[in-house]
Amino acid sequence: MLIAVILLAVAARLIFILFFGQTLILEASGYDVYAVNLLAGHGYTRMADLRPDSDLPPLYSFALAGIYALFGRSAIPVALVQIGMDVISWLAIYAIGRRIGGEWVGLLAAGFTAFYPYLLFQNLSVNDTAVFIMLLTTGVWAAMVAQEKASWRWAALSGLLLGVAALTKTLAILVLPFVGLWWWSKIGLRRATVLTVVLGICFFAPILPWLIRNYQVQGQFVLISLNDGSNLYQGNNSCVADLLWNGYDAQWSNCMLPEPAGLTEVQLSAWNRDQALAYLRENPNDWLRLFAVKLWTQWSPELLPRAVPTDVAAPKMINEAVMQYESPLFSVARIAHLIYFTPLWLLGFLGIWRASRDGKPVTPLLAVLIALTVAYLIYHPSTRYRSPGDPFLFIFSAYAVVWLWHRIRIRIQPQN
Repeated sequence: MLIAVILLAVAARLIFILFFGQTLILEASGYDVYAVNLLAGHGYTRMADLRPDSDLPPLYSFALAGIYALFGRSAIPVALVQIGMDVISWLAIYAIGRRIGGEWVGLLAAGFTAFYPYLLFQNLSVNDTAVFIMLLTTGVWAAMVAQEKASWRWAALSGLLLGVAALTKTLAILVLPFVGLWWWSKIGLRRATVLTVVLGICFFAPILPWLIRNYQVQGQFVLISLNDGSNLYQGNNSCVADLLWNGYDAQWSNCMLPEPAGLTEVQLSAWNRDQALAYLRENPNDWLRLFAVKLWTQWSPELLPRAVPTDVAAPKMINEAVMQYESPLFSVARIAHLIYFTPLWLLGFLGIWRASRDGKPVTPLLAVLIALTVAYLIYHPSTRYRSPGDPFLFIFSAYAVVWLWHRIRIRIQPQN
């Protein structure tokens, strides 16, 4: 059954590439510029003057450069490689689901993820979502096996996978404390301490070379990237709540102060961070609405952004990739997403409640959902930013389906 799910889902992606491959744009994210410069021998930079920078996490850019080197600079080979990443993610989701609720929960969770319309498009696109989901799901799976076997080797694998994931999205670090506390509750303090130390060492092992590189480039400590300042300001300013509430993207804001000239990359990140903190400090009455709107945007069943506000957004943010949100294909996609995701969204919350009451090992899954929610409440949310958590929500959706089915059978059987 699992093989059939995988084959059908792969076929769906190949059909999408065949008929809609032209919608996959290399410039959909900033990573393409990094990859091109890496291949040209300019190092890790997307600056016009080719000076090295630390703006975005590096892993996906290096992965793109590898794909370009092997197959040429084209979105189609990128999509095909990312189909392979998807398959690994589905296998990990299946394995996690089996541990939560048995065979059917694993199969349903893998199926819900594999045929999720949003990820079918998103994970074929030139962005980091596919690789991050693959690393996150396999890292959580390894953490669960580490707990079952009380094995430091599995803890090491989990730490390594999550550490590499952090080179894609730094928020992966937020998962570690939950995993350590969960191990403590399950296998005792002594063994959990050993596993947690191993987890931490292996988590930071792949990050350390990049940290050293950043220090050499920036002259001070930069953990992974410097886009946190601009993201913080985009998500905390006077107009972002209205933008999000109207279904737009926080990055299209034009109410932010112009960035000062002549600042270094570190100084510019700090300046953006200061503007965000100043807004929050000076407008405490805005907090409730701001964070409520962010929370709803993060978990809304609607596919966001809803539209491109060309009369509001900063012109530099509007490009060919952004304007795809206005295409007829995306209009159909929004309807498909709402129909597909809404029932799974509702079932997911039911599954969280039921699986928790049944004493299932849900902590690592909740750790991912909490980490994503906290991170994007601090910065700014969207469907794309939430989507790495959706496969974990679908595990709970699958659990709810199986639980409801058993309840229905129990009610029907006495009548036969």
